[in-house]
Amino acid sequence: MSQAKISLLSHASVLIEVDGKKIVTDPWYFGTAFNDGWELNPKPDLEQIKGQIQDVDIIWISHEHPDHLHFPTLKWLAEFVRKDVTVFFQATNSEKVFSALKRLGYQSFIQMPHMKKIAISPNVQLACYAHRHLDSSLAVFVDNHFWLLNVNDTELSTGDCSLISKQFGNPTVVYNQFSIAGSDGVESSLKNYAAKVMSEMVRQHKELKARLTVPFASFVRFARTDNAYINAYANDVFEVNRQFADAAQTLCVQAYGSGALVWEDPTQLPVNMNAVHSESLHLWEKTENPGPDLHEYSVISAAEVQTTIESRIKAWRDATNPILWRFLKLEKITVLVRDWGDQVWEIDFNNATFSQVNAESAADIQIASQPLHQAFKMPFGIQTLGVSGRYQFGAKYQTVPASWKKIRILSSLFNAEIYLSLSSIFSSSTARWIWQRRLGLSSQIVQQVKRFKGS
Repeated sequence: MSQAKISLLSHASVLIEVDGKKIVTDPWYFGTAFNDGWELNPKPDLEQIKGQIQDVDIIWISHEHPDHLHFPTLKWLAEFVRKDVTVFFQATNSEKVFSALKRLGYQSFIQMPHMKKIAISPNVQLACYAHRHLDSSLAVFVDNHFWLLNVNDTELSTGDCSLISKQFGNPTVVYNQFSIAGSDGVESSLKNYAAKVMSEMVRQHKELKARLTVPFASFVRFARTDNAYINAYANDVFEVNRQFADAAQTLCVQAYGSGALVWEDPTQLPVNMNAVHSESLHLWEKTENPGPDLHEYSVISAAEVQTTIESRIKAWRDATNPILWRFLKLEKITVLVRDWGDQVWEIDFNNATFSQVNAESAADIQIASQPLHQAFKMPFGIQTLGVSGRYQFGAKYQTVPASWKKIRILSSLFNAEIYLSLSSIFSSSTARWIWQRRLGLSSQIVQQVKRFKGS
């Protein structure tokens, strides 16, 4: 078999060239993500990318976050990539991703069952490791050897790593996210969050018994005036490089324009690893700071925000079993809206109301009207708000309030078309989804419960 190559294109997007096949992952090459909260940093060369991927065979999408499923980029790609390009996406209980891509002109799709290998050539197989109800990792096998694991945003626990190793073996190379991806609204937690991301990278590298880790999926900046403070806590490739060196583990940094990592043997390290690592560190040192914030900030009227919030809460409530809804015990949350003259409004989840109040104490959340409106307007809005970081909890909070944690979970499940109702829980689609995800699902639920209790 010929050489295998991996090139870094942008953020979480790499070009994998193996056995005559070209695979592009998670293309986001221009524009913003998460309600304009994220921008690519640095910005990639579109003409160079176009030349590299116009004959791509497969586009793999890890999950629905817009820095991975970026519709403007995918629309741009549809204009010049081959018409028979196939989009690979994890099997879920919904067809909405493929339906949306069909409207952009894509015609060929493959649903990837959890942990099932799919042959794409005589010597190469792909597999998906689905994680909870959103994320997924990509495994690539060459000549029956576990060559690549693209972890991206997947928060692999020790149980996940053990299961992957048991089922697939140990990967030669892991591509992994290296910095913070948003904020829970509590600024005091960001320093520990950033440190944990790097320590988790090292843990996963060791538990997977990988030969090499490549940091990616964090080449962004928090781009607005209401979230720019998060940039001070973000990790860079130099910090990750030191972390791996201190742990005596092997890391290779890649940069845009540094060239592909090349494998002569998928069981060994890339033959040009040292050269790529050295050149990439040099390129990242030369990265320029972005220019001024030219974003046009809009103010949404109180009446429009009120209608949107109340309609969304009613939709969540109507899709949830009444007993379960009461069991959630969702407490009221007060919101200081910065561009409404610091007015304080109250979200009452039980009565599905949003109303102005006379604040006797500091509000729970500080936010501008546009991100507040977006959070409740879009099905994935609450998660978008968290990842964008365009809000903050008041100084009295050292952890996220329990009601907000519950709303994050409820809205995320709602977006995934998993409803907390008896008809949904016991539906054939939910049963099928649970059966398909049975390997690893219990440990992922435990992980989510721990996260709920701890953050």
